Amino acid sequence: MIDRSATLGQGSQATVAQSAVQGIVPQPRTRLVEQALIFVAMVTLPLENHLPTVAGMSASFLIFTALGAYVIMNRPRALGRVWQHPVFIAAYVFIGVSALLEFSSPLSSYSEVFRFGSMIGGAVFLSAICRDRSGLAAGLYGYIVAALWVSVFLFLTSYGVVKGMGQVGDFHEASKVRAEAFGDMGLQANINALAFSCTQGAVVAFTLALVGNVKSRRILFFGIATFCLVASFLPMSRGAAVITIVSFAVVLYAHGFRHGNVLILASILGVSIYMVVPDAVWSRMAYSTETRSGKMEGRAWIYTTALNRLPEYVVAGVGAGNYYKKWGVEKGFAREHGGVVTVAGSHNSLLQITIFWGVLSLLLYLWIVWCVYRSIPLRCGRDELSLALLGIIVSLSLWMCESHGFYDKWFACGLGLLVGARQWIWPRGVVLAVEGGEVSPLS
Repeated sequence: MIDRSATLGQGSQATVAQSAVQGIVPQPRTRLVEQALIFVAMVTLPLENHLPTVAGMSASFLIFTALGAYVIMNRPRALGRVWQHPVFIAAYVFIGVSALLEFSSPLSSYSEVFRFGSMIGGAVFLSAICRDRSGLAAGLYGYIVAALWVSVFLFLTSYGVVKGMGQVGDFHEASKVRAEAFGDMGLQANINALAFSCTQGAVVAFTLALVGNVKSRRILFFGIATFCLVASFLPMSRGAAVITIVSFAVVLYAHGFRHGNVLILASILGVSIYMVVPDAVWSRMAYSTETRSGKMEGRAWIYTTALNRLPEYVVAGVGAGNYYKKWGVEKGFAREHGGVVTVAGSHNSLLQITIFWGVLSLLLYLWIVWCVYRSIPLRCGRDELSLALLGIIVSLSLWMCESHGFYDKWFACGLGLLVGARQWIWPRGVVLAVEGGEVSPLS
């Protein structure tokens, strides 16, 4: 294992030294107020739909607005550097083209474009204040704390109900158990998003347990990872389960299997999950296109309908406003719930973008994804912060295929930390060895 800096100061000095070598003007290290802004943005993100709004603006939007105001007033030079990053340039082009295509469609509505633009703006501001290892560590610890409080909530509200159901027969019965367990929960948030929050925190905590020489610290983070990982299965989200497995596998692969403790930790974690997760959860991990009582399972219904209607939207899309106001209702994307007809999203960002604005916008969005991939520093398996960041980016890439909310603030957080880390911490695009011993990001 390659040694890393012993303190935050040494880590920041190494970053400045790397910048100076390349002729980049060194930026001041991340201040405590900036670390606090990053940390709060992460911790409060799962509460976005629960906290009261102010003039129609969510708490997360207000936090990112405050972050943006701080950056504009105090860090204009840093902002001037990061806003031109290739990830953001690709995003600007996507916004412009999608807005033009929306303008050309009937019943135009620019709310989706505006939300995506706001998400990119938040990522730009976040990357401007994540300028060293302490800033990146604050964000990663924010993921862990957010996952912890969501996990506690899920255990207190649903574990007993799900556990008491024992083994259920199939997917449909498991879905009834899920509805009963979460029907009256106090937190007004998407159930799958809560599971995703736990997954991201578990990935970060597991990485910190995997890479390090301080035994007590590794044990602490391994316990947190196990707790959050079990909680991520309680909402019975199939997507979250897939995201968990793939994200952990990528982290393990990037770190390498040179050390026996890697396989030991992974085995213990797998056994713990199998023993503690209620049996009813595993019954909902199936996927089927078969109908029951005249209805097809929700996700299969959406995908089947989208495939059948492909020729009608693949070229230029139908427009976001038109989709939700008229086209989606007429073409079979709507269902009635309690007397109210609701048009469903596609549960897939790539598919939703294609339906909205066609193949051109899809290609531009994939350009953003490609730029994100190119921004991941090489040799990230040698450093705990870069390895944890890799886990976050992988989980977001999979979440993109699970949710149609391509403008989610989860993406703003991940993109902001990645671009900031690439711009300021690893400007060469390679995670370099740093003189010193064990890094303790927040010590």
